[in-house]
Amino acid sequence: MSDLLLEVVEGPGAGRQALLAGPLEVGRDPSAGMALEDELVSGHHLRVSPEAEGALVEDLGSLNGTFLNGEQIHAPTRVRPGDHLLVGVTVLELRTADQVRAKPTAVRPVPPALAVAALDPDYVRVAALDPDYVPSDVSATPHATPSPLDSLLDSRTKAKARTAALALFVLTALAVILFLATR
Repeated sequence: MSDLLLEVVEGPGAGRQALLAGPLEVGRDPSAGMALEDELVSGHHLRVSPEAEGALVEDLGSLNGTFLNGEQIHAPTRVRPGDHLLVGVTVLELRTADQVRAKPTAVRPVPPALAVAALDPDYVRVAALDPDYVPSDVSATPHATPSPLDSLLDSRTKAKARTAALALFVLTALAVILFLATR
């Protein structure tokens, strides 16, 4: 029973471990047995109590909830070694002493940044990047190939809206003339 521990495997404080010698409160409050540096964690978020084959987890009325292996818990729930608890943006794993001896930490590596640097959209020109840029009508911006956004430009949209209203008027007038002619 005393060979269980909780380890922060993802989030602020990754790598921290706390031995489960008895009931352990987890939360943001410094008085909690395992204080987390996560803004989305309540002061006293949950309690983990060791049992014969794992532990019992109980949410202490937190605002953002406690999730066991992706499912929110609403009542005291049993957890087994290897299970993950999500509180805020912090993931905790229940581990045994044997698991710790085999692999001292279960911290998940932070994924690498995206392979491609962020690009500015082709329809935005930033004055800081183009000193020759003079703000003008967006439709006057030269493009080597027509942009799919060209059809959404305001001046063209207004012209289409005026044409649509005229077309509706003509169709209505024709319908009235046909109706009157067939009487």
